[in-house]
Amino acid sequence: MKSIMNLSLGAILLALASCASTTPEPQFTQSATSVITQADKAKAAVTSSDPKMLDNDRQRLAEKIEYRIRNTAGPSQGKGATYQVDVAISRYEKGNAFARSMLAGLGQIHIDGTVTVRKQPGGTKVSQFSMNKTFAWGGIYGGITDMDTIEDTYAKAVANAVCGK
Repeated sequence: MKSIMNLSLGAILLALASCASTTPEPQFTQSATSVITQADKAKAAVTSSDPKMLDNDRQRLAEKIEYRIRNTAGPSQGKGATYQVDVAISRYEKGNAFARSMLAGLGQIHIDGTVTVRKQPGGTKVSQFSMNKTFAWGGIYGGITDMDTIEDTYAKAVANAVCGK
């Protein structure tokens, strides 16, 4: 009985941790020496070593990240700077909506990557972190949630990290 309760608790925690709108936490390998503000310009570029991520997927995610940065950046205290936000996606899995709708944990969606922020000109690295997002809910919620929704959450998390939120 106790093992069943532990299994159920584990499933609940997995489900809560993988909610579509829950932003993942950055795992910094180089803490930010500066953050992007409203006066700054940020250009995002997405590359991927995962063949499942197509050119239009990379472009769409880059646009979402730029949009989120513009709408997340806080006020500045000086002249604006220019930043390059490079996102290297190592895992991009759209999962299977039908499998997710049948049982939580099946047909998971994943976006894993490393984000490097460089101040321009010169390309001085000001921050680097990894960011992983997994969605594993089941039922109707799992069946109707798609990669577009998870990309939005991933972009929001990247923007929060680079803007110091």
